[in-house]
Amino acid sequence: MPIKNQFIHEVFEHQKADLLHHLLETEEDLHTVIVFSRSRDAVHALTSSLNKAGIPVGSLHGNKKIELRERSLRELKEGKIRVLVATEAVVRLLDIAGVRNVIHFEFHELDEDYLRRVDCVQKAGGEVLTFVSPKDLNLLGKLEELVGEKLPRRTAEGFAYDDQPRTGKDLVGQVDRSNKTNSKPLQHKKPKLKNKGPRRKTGRTRKK
Repeated sequence: MPIKNQFIHEVFEHQKADLLHHLLETEEDLHTVIVFSRSRDAVHALTSSLNKAGIPVGSLHGNKKIELRERSLRELKEGKIRVLVATEAVVRLLDIAGVRNVIHFEFHELDEDYLRRVDCVQKAGGEVLTFVSPKDLNLLGKLEELVGEKLPRRTAEGFAYDDQPRTGKDLVGQVDRSNKTNSKPLQHKKPKLKNKGPRRKTGRTRKK
C-alpha cells in the first residue's frame, strides 16, 4: 500500500484540539476534511470550538436522521462546509468518495475503515492524518504492520508542542485535601445524631 499520503502527528492528548485548529488555520490545502472521533460528546465539543473559530463545520453522529447525515456529507463535498466532524460508526454506512482529507482525531476503530479511507483519499489526491498520543503507540505499531512499513511522522510548523503531558496530579492532590477537610464536620455531627435518638425514645416511653 502506498504511504505517501499517510502521515502521523505525534502529540499529547491535551494538545490534540489545539493542533487541529492550527492545521486548519495554517494549511490552505487542508480542505474538504472529515475529522473522526469515537464519541458523540467529542464531536459536539470539536464542532463547537471550530465554529467559534470561524471555520465552516458540520457534525455527523448517530442521533441524526439518515437524511440529515447524507445532507451534511453532501454539503462537505459541495464545499458549503470545510470540515465535517463525525463518529466512525455513522460514516461507515455512507459513501465518502470525493472527500479529500481525513484526520483521525482519535485512533481508528477498524482496520478496514482505515484502508477504505486511504483508498478514497488517494483517489481525491489528499491526505490521511492520524493524531497519535503516547497511549496509542501500541495501536500505531499494529497499523504499521498492516500497512507494511513505518508511516512518516510530520510536525506542524509554528505549533508549540509541549515537552510533557499534563498529568493533573496537583489537581488530584487539591481534591484529596479538600475532601479530608470537609469530612471532619460530618464526623462530629454523627455522635450528636446518635445521642438525640435515645432521648426521644425515652420521652415517648415516659408519656406512655
